Amino acid sequence: MTEFDRGAGSLCLDFVATVRDWPGRRIELLATPAELTGWFEEQGLPAAAGGLTEPDLLAARDLRGAVNETTRGLIASRPPTPEDIRLINKAARRPTPMFLLGPGGRTRTPVPEPDAGAALSVIARDAINLLAGPDLGRVRACDSDGCATLFLDRSPSGRRRWCSMRRCGGRVAAANYRRRRATRSQA
Repeated sequence: MTEFDRGAGSLCLDFVATVRDWPGRRIELLATPAELTGWFEEQGLPAAAGGLTEPDLLAARDLRGAVNETTRGLIASRPPTPEDIRLINKAARRPTPMFLLGPGGRTRTPVPEPDAGAALSVIARDAINLLAGPDLGRVRACDSDGCATLFLDRSPSGRRRWCSMRRCGGRVAAANYRRRRATRSQA
């Protein structure tokens, strides 16, 4: 099973991060309905009782693309396309999954028969809240060479530069350390 990043600071941005565009290659983390099911489960979203299908996967990828393009456009002061807005709004209109409190009050049980559209509705609504809310100005693209992952900068200073220290921040810090060390050894 694929290891998904959960450090973008927002459900919809974590969803956008399920595809990685590196120079010269694209890494698709949702290549199968089973991987989409795994992502839903990791996020605490119920998957369809009968399993997800190829059309569910295509709908998820379409929503992911619309959220990605709309977010990148808005942070670059470009208006979103009407098609992307329609797609996000259509997904948001679907009923969201319902959970009931389990015995003892410490567990939750999904109501039977959710479909993929219910989980995608949660993601679309999160995107709407992010894009139309006060936090849009804190959405950034990773500053590391070769990575443009979007993330919500929740740092107190608002000057976070990397999608995560585990991935890009650590790589940049290690490269800077090696460069400083090489410079010292040449001196």
